[in-house]
Amino acid sequence: MAVTETIIEIPVEHEGNIFGSFDANIRKIEKNLNVTMVARDGAIKLVGESGRLKQAEEILMQLLELARRGNTITEQNVNYALSFAMEG
Repeated sequence: MAVTETIIEIPVEHEGNIFGSFDANIRKIEKNLNVTMVARDGAIKLVGESGRLKQAEEILMQLLELARRGNTITEQNVNYALSFAMEG
């Protein structure tokens, strides 16, 4: 299980919605998937085991799509995305 990294482009206007209040959504994803996320100028750097990175990336893409549709990301959205990723 080698540690790898990837970068995902997240538009700045959606970062606050996706990250949640005090970055609660991102911390929940990090804790459950054992990955590290660092936000930098419209991009998120993910570091962790490759299988977990793929799950985290899928979750972020789901949350980004919700944000683009004008939804406010809630803890329930994050929990659903996490459970769906863990099942798959």
